[in-house]
Amino acid sequence: MYNLESSSKMEEIQNNLGMYDKTLKFENNLLLPLKLDKRALEREKLNLIDFSSSFIESINLEENQYVGRPRAHLKDIIKSLIIMSYNNLSYRRTQSDLEILKEKGLIQNIPKKSTLNKYMMSKKVKKIIEKLIQMSSLFFLEHEDTLIVDSTWLSTRMYVGGHKKVYNKRYLTGDKCRKLNIACCKNSRIITCAITAGGLKHESPFFKELVSTTIKNGFVINKILADKGYSSKENYSFSESLNIKNIFIDFKSNANLRRAKSAAWRKQLELFKENPEKWHESYRFRPVVETVFSEIKRKNVNYLRARTEISQDVELLLKCLCYNFTVISRFFN
Repeated sequence: MYNLESSSKMEEIQNNLGMYDKTLKFENNLLLPLKLDKRALEREKLNLIDFSSSFIESINLEENQYVGRPRAHLKDIIKSLIIMSYNNLSYRRTQSDLEILKEKGLIQNIPKKSTLNKYMMSKKVKKIIEKLIQMSSLFFLEHEDTLIVDSTWLSTRMYVGGHKKVYNKRYLTGDKCRKLNIACCKNSRIITCAITAGGLKHESPFFKELVSTTIKNGFVINKILADKGYSSKENYSFSESLNIKNIFIDFKSNANLRRAKSAAWRKQLELFKENPEKWHESYRFRPVVETVFSEIKRKNVNYLRARTEISQDVELLLKCLCYNFTVISRFFN
């Protein structure tokens, strides 16, 4: 149905997946026509199972093992973790779906709960999920030219004590939440890159990696939107160095033109102060990313079940990957 196995370029992507410093490649015949499936929501879960299995099967994840007890089949683990994440990490709710995968021949064996928990705490799995998020976004490569960068955080507990303790920095401590920084596209709302961090880590330092990774993977970005958390002369200068012509990173109230070495900073700050209507004509699309966060939190709960930092990061990234797969599945008839 998805013709992922037939692409020679996809084989090149597979090889690059195990070598994390290489740039992803992409073949144009894998691009999706932006034609929505009218029954996408009704078939979302089945499409997710179908597409994620085809997608994972097309990727070379296994490493040669010469000695020792045979390891669990990594592709089965990743497929199971995706379905488990879709079911909010409930193994009992996931068992029936795993049985469907087994009956269809999409997995070799149904992994035990302890095995899935073990791989949730793996740094290797975290790296793989990060790459899969990037690879899944490439289906919209030629349909996008606007990138939106933002962050959100999810609590590490189901209930942390009400609005004041959750949102007031005096009460909030780093062990109560994990932060998710993403770059997403305006039209498809697909996530092109996701980075996890501690709850009190400032988002601005992650801007460069989010944008540069997206561009290295082949996206041609002409416009970038971000909120005040990413506002800095360095980020403006960096965007300018990547030949991004329209930079709309919101300014803080004390922003001024003194010692502004970046021409882009000066130009956009003048526009922001002298012609705010024209500024907001482009910046008004930034809340699109809030829709992405809202969908992730509504479908996959707005807190984390995992307990260690690595497993919490893997859980966050799995939420993003599941979201990307559901976006892609909407465009298949």
